[in-house]
Amino acid sequence: MAKPCGKNDFVFRSGTAEDAAGCVSLWVAACVARDGEAVDGVAERARLKFDNSECWIVAEDAAAGLVGFVLATKPGSGLASDPSGSPVIGLLAVAPGAQGSGLGGALLTGAAAALALHGHERSVLHVLADHRAAVHLYEKNGWRPWGELFPHSLLGRPSQTYVLDLDLPGVR
Repeated sequence: MAKPCGKNDFVFRSGTAEDAAGCVSLWVAACVARDGEAVDGVAERARLKFDNSECWIVAEDAAAGLVGFVLATKPGSGLASDPSGSPVIGLLAVAPGAQGSGLGGALLTGAAAALALHGHERSVLHVLADHRAAVHLYEKNGWRPWGELFPHSLLGRPSQTYVLDLDLPGVR
């Protein structure tokens, strides 16, 4: 199904094993753009999440190919302090050329709808507290802070858990 998103038309579909390498590459590139440098361990951590997926959506552009994806992992795959029974939005990446088009929000909305259809009442994610663009995106899409700041396990930077109730109107 094609959906207009800003000035581009993206096609959204479920991710497959054939998409994993491209998604990991996009995730690494997004992290480099965010952090200004490559960090050892980022690709390996991302790769492991695909084996535990609950919901995985990719976005493609006819000209550019893969331009974004979101991956939610099964409940219990996050932190011990996460709300019980909540799947985790573990990876969300949008290619630099597609940023600002609404694609990140569309991917989040699609993942929330899919998780609600799977019978989940809430989802959780973890975000670097200083990543203003991501925090703005999540809050704009109804996510709210949960608990205290904690150090990111790989980067050591302050991170925040966010939750979204999936029984919101329009999600279920």
